[in-house]
Amino acid sequence: MRKVTIWFILFVWTSTMFAQKRILMENLGVSQDKDITPIVLEALQQADFKDAILVFPKGTYHFYPERAIGKYHAVTNHDNSYKYFAFPLIGCTNIEIDGGGSDFIFHGVMTPFLVENSMGIKLKNFSIDWKEPFYLQAEVLESNALEQYVDIAVNPMTKTEFEGNRLGFVTNGLSLPFLGESMVFDPKTNAVAYNAQSYLLNGVASRKTFDQSLGGNNYRIKARFAKTPAPAGLIYVFKGPNRSNRLAPAIHLTNSSNLHLDKLNIYHAGGMGVIAEKSENIHLNEVNVKLREGSGRMVSTTADATHFCNCKGELVIENCLFENMLDDASNIHGTYVKISELVDKHTIRAGVNHIQQFDYNFASSGDKVEFITNETLLPIAPATVKSFKKINDHLFELSFVEELPATLKVNDAVDNVTWYPTTIFRNNVVRNNRARSILISIRNKTVIENNTFSSMMTSILFEGDLNHWYESGAVDDVLIRNNIFYDCVYGGGKGSVIWINPRMKQTLKDQPYEKNIVIEDNEFRTFDNSILSALSVDGLIFRNNKIIESGTYPKLWPGLPVIEVRDGLNTLIQNNSFEGKEKARIVIDENSSRSLKIDKKQKGFVIDKK
Repeated sequence: MRKVTIWFILFVWTSTMFAQKRILMENLGVSQDKDITPIVLEALQQADFKDAILVFPKGTYHFYPERAIGKYHAVTNHDNSYKYFAFPLIGCTNIEIDGGGSDFIFHGVMTPFLVENSMGIKLKNFSIDWKEPFYLQAEVLESNALEQYVDIAVNPMTKTEFEGNRLGFVTNGLSLPFLGESMVFDPKTNAVAYNAQSYLLNGVASRKTFDQSLGGNNYRIKARFAKTPAPAGLIYVFKGPNRSNRLAPAIHLTNSSNLHLDKLNIYHAGGMGVIAEKSENIHLNEVNVKLREGSGRMVSTTADATHFCNCKGELVIENCLFENMLDDASNIHGTYVKISELVDKHTIRAGVNHIQQFDYNFASSGDKVEFITNETLLPIAPATVKSFKKINDHLFELSFVEELPATLKVNDAVDNVTWYPTTIFRNNVVRNNRARSILISIRNKTVIENNTFSSMMTSILFEGDLNHWYESGAVDDVLIRNNIFYDCVYGGGKGSVIWINPRMKQTLKDQPYEKNIVIEDNEFRTFDNSILSALSVDGLIFRNNKIIESGTYPKLWPGLPVIEVRDGLNTLIQNNSFEGKEKARIVIDENSSRSLKIDKKQKGFVIDKK
């Protein structure tokens, strides 16, 4: 009885302590025909940035950058710049934004929600969209493979402009001098087109187009396409040049904790839908990144739907729809920073190496880290951070409690192992997007279950690297179960539906990079061969899975095996079935064969040990 009384007193005290004041936005003069950005700031100030619920009456509300709070702001995996915020949730405690089912429409280059140095934040019941899209969309009218040109009809939702003989466009106050990065969609499927990578116009080629007006919104684009220009009827989307097309993510969560996003529709953003870094305990429920019905747009966000860099605690992503993004549905990872100097026995200088990670706060005093070998990406030794001091936006000095390992050298790396979450990704649908469904590079327990995947590239990718994005790290406990995979890897690039592909310079046969990946009770209904390709895994289990050849498209990579394992230890392949025109090949290299356990009676398979 005494315990019950104590818990009741604690409950009453906690409820009183965190009681939230309801602020009715209609009482502050919100209106559907004016910029309400300053009214949001007024409401937050009235609440002293804590213990309040901002309640909107259902409606359509507009936000502009001219009167928004602004500052120079770094966002990982984006383009850093002076940014403006409609909802500046900075230093807030126990704040809830309840949109009441409203549409929030944004104008110009701005970030709708910044949650920074805050705790106990809840965003619910609203949608995010922009009046103008951050890309140009055009239908192919005619295609000439011999002369390498397409005639296009530009959708009038975006304005075009010429610079010499080069077509560019203007949107949200940005003037983009050339078309930039591209993707091709099929209006019949509302998805990325089959074999789309053959039609792309990217990199240097996108800067060297020779364009001309054909009258009205019609233009001829003459350039060097990846292989051939897209055929008539398909849709090109161009999002402008790299390093200037990720300026306006919808929601940025940074250095914050206990964050809940519920029943949100993100119809568009000039960057990612939700980008989180160095934050703890994040829950996304029914956060949909999707097309607005009837909008005529082919693209939702111009980058990932969601992205989590060096977060910790519990990360839950459930009951969400992610469609038509120009990048992944979710990428969950840490960060490798490369060592540039060994200063003394306890101190190094290191830095971030990708420009879209500049100004990143890698570590704090007390964080646990591991030193990583450049060549193998394997750990050398653990250490504890004593101090972290920034020198500039890409270089910093790290001091450690312990002495540096004797074998540590310049170009080795550091991985902050304090900042990894346990992750649940369940009951989600990913479809119609460029790139992958989900990337996993985290050492804590991860469960991926009851999802439906259909992306133009790999559905689930494991890929630590120390040469491009510098995304760590090796996984140690992953369960992938009860998912359905439909026609994945249809964009033309080489890959597998599930691809375990760490990018190390060399593998050590007795020390795999990844560990303990279980793939069970899934259904793969896809047209091409490669279902699973695994490099450098100890404890890979692939069992009770059903693979059915769909015949939806011609095979792009018919020579690839259905399952391939290289440089693995303790692999189990058991009780799977395959239905297709020919037997499905399982290819196991010599090193992996030594500790392999495989069911030789699995339906539809033939085993090829090399």
